[in-house]
Amino acid sequence: MTNNTTAKLIVTCIGSGDAFHSGGRLHSCFHLDAAGVRLLVDCGSSSPAGLARSGINADQIDVVIVSHLHGDHFGGIPYLLLAGKYLHHRTRPLLCVGPEGLQQRVEQVFDALYPGVLADGLGFAVTYRVLDPAAAVAVQDARIRCLPVIHGGGAQALGIRVEIGGCSVSYSGDTEWTEQLPLLAQGSDLFICECFSYDQPTPGHLDYVTLMREKKRFTTKRLVLTHPGPQLLERAGQLELLEDGARLWI
Repeated sequence: MTNNTTAKLIVTCIGSGDAFHSGGRLHSCFHLDAAGVRLLVDCGSSSPAGLARSGINADQIDVVIVSHLHGDHFGGIPYLLLAGKYLHHRTRPLLCVGPEGLQQRVEQVFDALYPGVLADGLGFAVTYRVLDPAAAVAVQDARIRCLPVIHGGGAQALGIRVEIGGCSVSYSGDTEWTEQLPLLAQGSDLFICECFSYDQPTPGHLDYVTLMREKKRFTTKRLVLTHPGPQLLERAGQLELLEDGARLWI
């Protein structure tokens, strides 16, 4: 990591919590700002509140990347669109990228919450692209890659890697241990890795004991943890655990 005067990339943790807001943490969301491009990696339901608390203008976000279709990872998108229409009077186009079905899920949730608003038009373009492990998505100076990970509930789950401004950030999304994780983190400047429990294996999630056993296989420059559940939060002071609102300069 570097200091804030020489940084090429600023990563802001908008939300670091699990689906249950354990410890009062907001849902998963990370803001990346570099090379004139501003991206969100995941956008859980509470993300608009987190952006406001962090002083980040949601109207300036260019891309939203979604790791999987659970509400604590994509549920904030309808509220971003709503605010874009009525609050910010947005004209800037927005690109949303994620697993197959992202557009349908966002539009279904939006219509359920605010019937008729989408049909009336937002006033700005929203484009959706499907992430594919076989090909990167290029957005201006950013390249977005993914690898499949293991998380249940019927949703395709992806680990995300963003290369931007000469830096690379990897993000596990929600997953149990998989051999894809060392590949995802390989050579990255920062690896944001979910860790739900301390020593209790949970299907679809990582525990700290397993992660530390495999840590030597990660060649990332820095590993930080996110998505803690109640058991892990009991040991929060002993771990490098991301906090809502934290900023990292790379």
